[in-house]
Amino acid sequence: MSRARLVLADDHGLMLEGLAVVLLPHFDIIARVDDGLALVEEVERSKPDVVVSDISMPQLDGLAAAGRIRRISPETKIVLVTMKHDPAMARQALQIGASGYVLKTEAPRQLVVAVQKALEGGTYIGPGLRPEGTEDLAAAKLTTRQLQVLRLLGQGLTMPEVGQKLNISARTVAFHKYRVMEVLGIESNAALIRYAHSMSLDDQE
Repeated sequence: MSRARLVLADDHGLMLEGLAVVLLPHFDIIARVDDGLALVEEVERSKPDVVVSDISMPQLDGLAAAGRIRRISPETKIVLVTMKHDPAMARQALQIGASGYVLKTEAPRQLVVAVQKALEGGTYIGPGLRPEGTEDLAAAKLTTRQLQVLRLLGQGLTMPEVGQKLNISARTVAFHKYRVMEVLGIESNAALIRYAHSMSLDDQE
C-alpha cells in the first residue's frame, strides 16, 4: 500500500525540518516550501494527498492559501499548524475547509494523528484547544442537515423518527449520522449522543 504524499509549508527552516522529522516515518514528503504562494503553486502542480502548513507565512498566509487549495485541488486535505492558541482562528480554518488544526507545541505528539484523521475524511483539533470549551469546533464542517440530524438524535429520537421529522428516509438519516460520526471522529452511538448533548444545537434548523 502506497504512502500518502505530503507537502509541507513553513517560513522557518528549523520548524520545517522539525515537521519533516515527525512525519517522514509515516508519509512521503514530496515538497517543502516557505511561503503561501509557493504552497498554492506546488499543490496545483503535484496534487498531494495532504498539505501541512503554518498559518503565519509571507506572500499568502496559511488560511488564504487553504482557501485557494480547496478550489484548485478539492481532494487535497489540509492540516494547519500554528503557535496561536486561538479557537476563533481554528473555527475559521475548519470553515474554510481545513481538516486539522494543531498547535506547534503539540506537533511532535499530535501531528501524525491529525494527518491520519484527515486522510480518513475526519477532522482533528489538537487537545491544547479542548480545555477552553472548543470541543465543538469540528461541527463547523457539518452541513445544516447533518446538524439537524445530530440535534434530533441528541433529543432521543430514533432514526425512523428523525426521518419522519425531517421528511427523509431512515436510510438517509443513517447516512447523515455516520457521516457526522466520521467528520467528528466519533466511534460509538453513545459518544455521539454525549456530543449532541454537549452542544447548543437547539437553534440549528
